[in-house]
Amino acid sequence: MDNKHIEETYQLLIELIQNKCINPPGDEMKSIRTIEKFLKSKRVSCKIFESAKNRANLVAVIPGTNKEDSGLIFGPSHVDVVPVTKPDDWKENPFGGVIKDGYIWGRGTLDMLFIVASQVQAFVLLSQEKFKPKGDLVLFIVADEETGGVWGADWMIKNHSNELSINNRKMFAVTEAGGVQISKDKFVIINGEKGATSLKLKFQGTPGHGSAPYSSDNAVHKVSKAALYLTDYCDNKIPIDTTFIRNLVKGLGMNFILRSLITNKKLLPIILKILNKKDPEMPKVLHSLSRMTISPNIIQGGKKINIIASEASLEIDVRTLPGQDYDYVVFHVKKALKELADEVIIKRVEAEEGIASTGTASPVESDFVTAMKNAIRKDFPNASLVPLIASGATDGRFLREKNVDTYGFALFNPETPMNEIVSLAHGVDERISLKTVELSLNVYYNLAKEFL
Repeated sequence: MDNKHIEETYQLLIELIQNKCINPPGDEMKSIRTIEKFLKSKRVSCKIFESAKNRANLVAVIPGTNKEDSGLIFGPSHVDVVPVTKPDDWKENPFGGVIKDGYIWGRGTLDMLFIVASQVQAFVLLSQEKFKPKGDLVLFIVADEETGGVWGADWMIKNHSNELSINNRKMFAVTEAGGVQISKDKFVIINGEKGATSLKLKFQGTPGHGSAPYSSDNAVHKVSKAALYLTDYCDNKIPIDTTFIRNLVKGLGMNFILRSLITNKKLLPIILKILNKKDPEMPKVLHSLSRMTISPNIIQGGKKINIIASEASLEIDVRTLPGQDYDYVVFHVKKALKELADEVIIKRVEAEEGIASTGTASPVESDFVTAMKNAIRKDFPNASLVPLIASGATDGRFLREKNVDTYGFALFNPETPMNEIVSLAHGVDERISLKTVELSLNVYYNLAKEFL
């Protein structure tokens, strides 16, 4: 890629960082206008869709030459970022967009402004060279991913799906945030994600004096017991599904014996305990990929220290595999609670308090997956892909629900360790390597050429 185009991508990313589209409240219109200005300077037309005050989404299209052929969406790619809680802990201004030590520093660089800038520039280059895709090529930039997508991808799909070409042809999409090298020449693609359900479990007790606790009906006791029951059930009793582990270990090229051990439902709990003594991170991944997880995270109860608690609550974060619905969640939560199941009151936490979503997944093998592999091979000739479902929610779920095969796909500098990426996203000193921006620009450009 020409140095001029790479430098332009860096500068676009820096301006997006400096716009400070912190969500809440979002104010994404600033970055949407920045992208509009960049596109217009390159004589590329686009449309802006205002979903709320100072909040907007952007779409640009290079029409396909054949109405029957599949198309490609760059996105949904979000311009909102999470807040910075401790700016004084940062080595650089979180919203300065400083280039230092081979990185661009700033909030949102990893999640996911580098992808936004790379996709915008790739789209511009294809447009300028009069690229004639077989199917539509769509640039889809959105607001509000960090608080659930209500004013971003979800709003656009509900109100302007025709602009995305998803109603009249088969479409594929690339969004955050695959492309990390997990082992030599093996790059992760995110082919799906777990669902998220937030629940509040309420328990009642009988008030009494704290000086006489013997045999008391204490709601705090119940909540404490519930937290232990749920944790034990998640680790040892909940049904195991090794489908997504099987996809992962196959992509990693593990030998048959090791693959058989890890994907055996009966042996997996033992394998996790063995692995946990050597490398705690890997069993966390395998555990998450193999089941619905339940994490008890907030306990509240009691009104006064000398009064036995008459009411207490436990808030839990439940992450479901694709295909596991709300009824499945409630069934297993009650089963885990044993004798407490008859008295628990279960309330679903609404979206404004916590993101609610269902698990979704796209195929791990297809012509499009092959095109992604070939696009990476332009830079890494021996590359292969490792499919993985993400434990957190992204905007990709909205497109998968509309039968759009959607993947987390970029191309990170192979020298960037995965644990660095995990720790920096939403963290202190968030930054992205200049090489990653360059490689991602290349891979999006090459993907469009390869697939369309």
